[in-house]
Amino acid sequence: MTSYDHQKLNAKNRGNESNKIKEMLTLNKKHGLSNNIYSRIEFQNFPNDVFSMICENISVKDILNLSLTCSVIRRKVEGKIYTHLRIIDIDHIVDEDELVIQRHFGTFKDESLETESWWVYNNISNIKSARGILYLVYDILTTPQHGNYLRTIEINPVLKPSPWQRRKDHDSNSENSIWNKTLDNFLKDSEVEFIKSKFSFFKPSLTLFDCLLLLLDYTPRLESLIVSRFSLECVSKLLVKTDNLKELKIMIYEHDNFVELPFNKIQKLEKLRIKFQENTEQTLEKISLNFYNCGIFNNLKSLRLKYDKTDFNYLNNPTWYSFFKSLPRKLVFPKLKGIELKDCFFGSDQHNIVNNLSVVLPLHELKWLSLQIYEYSHKGIKHSRCSTDDSINHENTVLLKLARHLKKIEHLTIKPTKNCKECQINSIWKFLSMHKKLRKLWISTDSLNQSNYDKLLNALYDLQALEQLAYFDQYIDGKLIYSLKKWFIIDHGTFDFDIFKNYESEKLRQDIIPIFNCYIIEEFKNFNERESDLLVLFWQKHVKEFGFLKLLTRNSSFMEMKLFGYNFKVDGKRRAIMLYISKVIGYVDLLYY
Repeated sequence: MTSYDHQKLNAKNRGNESNKIKEMLTLNKKHGLSNNIYSRIEFQNFPNDVFSMICENISVKDILNLSLTCSVIRRKVEGKIYTHLRIIDIDHIVDEDELVIQRHFGTFKDESLETESWWVYNNISNIKSARGILYLVYDILTTPQHGNYLRTIEINPVLKPSPWQRRKDHDSNSENSIWNKTLDNFLKDSEVEFIKSKFSFFKPSLTLFDCLLLLLDYTPRLESLIVSRFSLECVSKLLVKTDNLKELKIMIYEHDNFVELPFNKIQKLEKLRIKFQENTEQTLEKISLNFYNCGIFNNLKSLRLKYDKTDFNYLNNPTWYSFFKSLPRKLVFPKLKGIELKDCFFGSDQHNIVNNLSVVLPLHELKWLSLQIYEYSHKGIKHSRCSTDDSINHENTVLLKLARHLKKIEHLTIKPTKNCKECQINSIWKFLSMHKKLRKLWISTDSLNQSNYDKLLNALYDLQALEQLAYFDQYIDGKLIYSLKKWFIIDHGTFDFDIFKNYESEKLRQDIIPIFNCYIIEEFKNFNERESDLLVLFWQKHVKEFGFLKLLTRNSSFMEMKLFGYNFKVDGKRRAIMLYISKVIGYVDLLYY
């Protein structure tokens, strides 16, 4: 056995989860059982925590198979099957060419929900057909206790539409929508007759949407409703069926007619996300004012506004700001702890907008902030020609306009803002130098040159409270791509190395939502396992070359990092830097310091 094989074996044996399972398997003397962990354990005495840990590390499909083994196991694990339900709206995009393009250039396998893509979302059950929805409804109607397990229902498109495809979204309530089709489109005559014999209310003329409404009658503990596919009219009908919602995600379409939502049903709401299209200013104003008048904002802790538009080649109106425009000039969100603005347009009016936001939002109390916005920090194209003092251009950015208000910020996400890149990197560096108590940080940027890159690394090093970092940088990414190709193909003759499949696809996917305890793309994971020895040797060399060693060995007892798609972990007690290979292998020791 090689020294590296020993490393992999030690990494597995060292896992905290294994130790926890051993502890839980140790039988408790209070129950009159032996202390030998190898003693036989009856299923009815098997700790629930062990089943929970098993379920967290296998797919929902495997949990379902596990539940079929015996009644005792079924009772212990069936709740995991129903906790989080995702219904994939398969009629959202019908253009097969569009599906192929998006799978290759931006959404990849996991968005089409194949194989084990949702490992990290432990208890999500995915339904991808109308018959699957009907089967679920039938199951819960015949076994109502299953409905008590449901906490989240999510209805989303299978893929994000491209800008040219988005125009079709206003057909969400048309007769062509799968949700408005009657059940006789999906069921055989014999199935229709069987269900009619079981339920007197059943009619073949019921629509798929009617079945969704029926399902909500049996989910008294539902806390999260994610319905970015439906119009406000449909959302209103759904909300009538809920009483305990804490999270709501909705979509406002350009052709939507304003409908007053049943706000008395969502008084417990803590998280709100609104996605909206252009020309929705009036609807945003009305819905915001309704939220305010009904007191919904009083308990809100999280607010996310996302513009369903990415073409900013011409001057746009700040549509998103209409959500705040009709609110009174006073503190409206007293308990708010975080805000996200995604694809929201500021233009060059950062100063006035931020000042107005500081009145209605408790910026000084925010714990997290996420920005992916569009702004102009100066009028001209070239950074050096736009100010008599080149160093102050970056101060006219939303990030720095907000910086002086943020007193308790712990978690920052900053994505490319379609602004001058020099201003972006300078504003990030300046912000980090002002807020050194950040605990979680996700930066996606382009540092442009070595000087800016070194300056940013030094700023990151000074964040001594940092526990989790996701870092993506176009400047270093180009160097990393060259180094990976040279290392695997030229230096070591690994001719099956594909830079897109074995690196770029994972990096692009992780830059959408960083995940620290797994990888997403199948080809990336398989290559890591197959060439794990070479991958470890590569990072032993390049973690120093790219300047990461100082960052990874900073004073910290424990830290997680995602650098360009790869997961690293620092164990300060062992003074070890570890690299994550895959779910099968886990973390392996990379360097000691």
